Amino acid sequence: MSVSHSASADQLEATLRILRSEDVTQVLPRATENIDGWIQMLRASGETAHATIAADLVRLKGFLAGTDPNPISDVLQTLAEHIHSFVDDANPRFIESLDQLSKQLTDVARNLQTARDAQQEQLS
Repeated sequence: MSVSHSASADQLEATLRILRSEDVTQVLPRATENIDGWIQMLRASGETAHATIAADLVRLKGFLAGTDPNPISDVLQTLAEHIHSFVDDANPRFIESLDQLSKQLTDVARNLQTARDAQQEQLS
């Protein structure tokens, strides 16, 4: 990857801080900036797998700007799966953080799915 390890580590830690927030909606502007940073960094790497994640992030950013929260959990889960697939081959320095990121994305996706399901039950 053509990005410095310190830039990657900083970006990763910023992402984890956002995902650990009590209410992710309160940090949406920071999340959007963080997504932009990841898109730029991943595209700069020139790697196909990174381009796939960047495309998922572009979709996520579009959904975050919209009014329908339903597709967000699906994109977050897809991102979690893609990131998890990198963990075994990652730089040892990043393995734990990437694993945490994958788990955090999965947790947020599940929470959104649970909220969506509860809302649909109330409407029934």
